[in-house]
Amino acid sequence: MAYQPPQWPQIIAHRGDSGPAPENTWLAIERAIDIGVDMVEVDVRLTKDGVPVLLHFERLEHTTTGSGLLADHTWEEIQRLDAGAWKGPEFAGERVPSLEDVLDLTRGRAPLNLDFQTSDAVAPGVALVRDAGLSADIVISGCQVECFEIMAAGKNEITTLLNLDDLPPRTDPAEARAVARRTIGKASALGAAGINLHQNLVDAALVACAREADLGVWVFVVDDEERLGELIDIGVTAVTTNWPERMLALAGNRTSPGTGGSEA
Repeated sequence: MAYQPPQWPQIIAHRGDSGPAPENTWLAIERAIDIGVDMVEVDVRLTKDGVPVLLHFERLEHTTTGSGLLADHTWEEIQRLDAGAWKGPEFAGERVPSLEDVLDLTRGRAPLNLDFQTSDAVAPGVALVRDAGLSADIVISGCQVECFEIMAAGKNEITTLLNLDDLPPRTDPAEARAVARRTIGKASALGAAGINLHQNLVDAALVACAREADLGVWVFVVDDEERLGELIDIGVTAVTTNWPERMLALAGNRTSPGTGGSEA
């Protein structure tokens, strides 16, 4: 059984509660769950020895005390690194979690949105999800065509979103939105459950076209309260944010009876 989104715009914690806490860590995920988010988004990459772990950047020095490429280090080496001190001394001691541990952490508590940063992480990551019996609690985002081909080869039923290919720098905004709308047809052909787009590419016309194709519109990364309100009003399926506590309060107010907010 695939993941079934609720009948309201979901608020998704981007890399956990990553505004105040170190991203993609146990603490950030725990905080997001405690806040009451609809879903937690995390990034997944592979270590040298093929262990799926949570890390956004390919290089370790961005968010850990390590250096060099994650792909050049084993899981044993990664476990020794501090993944919290870069955010502040109060977070020292946080570690890079494995996907397997995070699946255990969130089981029965919150759905997970897995953003695979490299195609080689897809198959082992999906295998962990299936072995854990959590397919109905998982959404895979950030997928392009290659990801769908890998998923199809494994005959997986996990809900998967088509991510818009990167647009060239300085693309005209009108053309960018036209490209985004063309993504809807590609997503339908691939059997995607929805499209995953940067907030600048989302407008009412795109949401309407996606709904006609029975596709959800998942939006990233929104930290501006006014923009969140606009997206809720045009009926997006989900919004990913670095500040989920603040955005949850606003989303609840806009979708309460009598406020005029629309449900997705």
